[in-house]
Amino acid sequence: MWYRFGSQAMRRDRSISRAAVAVLAIAALTGTFALAGCGSDTPSGPDDPDPPVPLASPPPDAAAALATITEADLAARVGIVADDSTLGRATPSPELEEVALYLASEFDRLGLLGDDQDAAMCTERGAPADYCPYLQWYTAAPTDTAPALNVVARLPGSDPAVADEYVLVGAHFDHLGVGIPVAGDSIYNGADDNGSGTAGVLELAEAFTVLATPPRRTIIFVFFSAEERGLLGSRYYVQHAAVPTNDVVAMVNLDMIGRNWTDRVAGISQLDSDIFERSDRVADAYPSLNMDLISDPWPNEQFLIRSDQAPFIPYRIPVMFLTSGTDHADYHKPSDEADKIDYEKTARLTKLAFRLLWEFAETTVLPGFPVTP
Repeated sequence: MWYRFGSQAMRRDRSISRAAVAVLAIAALTGTFALAGCGSDTPSGPDDPDPPVPLASPPPDAAAALATITEADLAARVGIVADDSTLGRATPSPELEEVALYLASEFDRLGLLGDDQDAAMCTERGAPADYCPYLQWYTAAPTDTAPALNVVARLPGSDPAVADEYVLVGAHFDHLGVGIPVAGDSIYNGADDNGSGTAGVLELAEAFTVLATPPRRTIIFVFFSAEERGLLGSRYYVQHAAVPTNDVVAMVNLDMIGRNWTDRVAGISQLDSDIFERSDRVADAYPSLNMDLISDPWPNEQFLIRSDQAPFIPYRIPVMFLTSGTDHADYHKPSDEADKIDYEKTARLTKLAFRLLWEFAETTVLPGFPVTP
């Protein structure tokens, strides 16, 4: 998770101009605007509350899909991403590219679609042709001598009427690289930050491909790089996405989900959006997961704009940032190792994320920003 600060955003409007988006984007990263208020489309008093939006019916083969999300798989994936051999996955670095190829190989194995990214750059960097459609190359900073990359795939929606609407789930796969030694260890493995979220998104991709019928809307799976350098990968993705950003109806971000609490997760979202209320009811609907969704317990930390959901906020996309927080002794230290992850808890949290993604991709009433009367 990135350590710098910023602010939150205003009400989404699908007809927003490019100039307005630019102004909002600057404001989101510089902290120059206030939150809009909450409310509903129809004025109502305390004795006449709006009924809650009915939750979408779960897929009939949900159990089979959820069974693919396992502690063993999560441990194996974190072990690959956060191994000493990946040297902390700095952006850019050969090791970051190696992990990106692993992620692309998994998307390819699962039969997900790519976005036909820069094939010339892919060839120049020596990436296998089958993986090129998933690799989004970019230059993180003008002084960089090598390119960075995001990894992107999609599962097409099953309903032609809304298949061109998108639910995006993402995680950053970079970390801090090799740095100042601590107790003789100079590799900043980033197992929780963010090997845990990276493994979770891979598990989600696999779970959704098991379903006989995908949800109505298309799901986009994205791994961002350069998060630790200031959300550069997600900022690039938003500005160069293969799909119209205004057609993204919800964004779920997994960052640092493997430590701390065993029975709860923070769900951080825009205060004027109803996405938390919807997500909270989804969590309540599946008590067997034993995963309580709590609202932002660290408002002064401004976590809403400290991870990869932040660049989506100026586009008025409801975001749900799932995190267990930075409150452990290994945050941004070489001691953030794979053997310290609570994989049983991470599996349950990832299954909750599956339920949330299904809700947003299947519902007939999208999460949004109620208008103050």
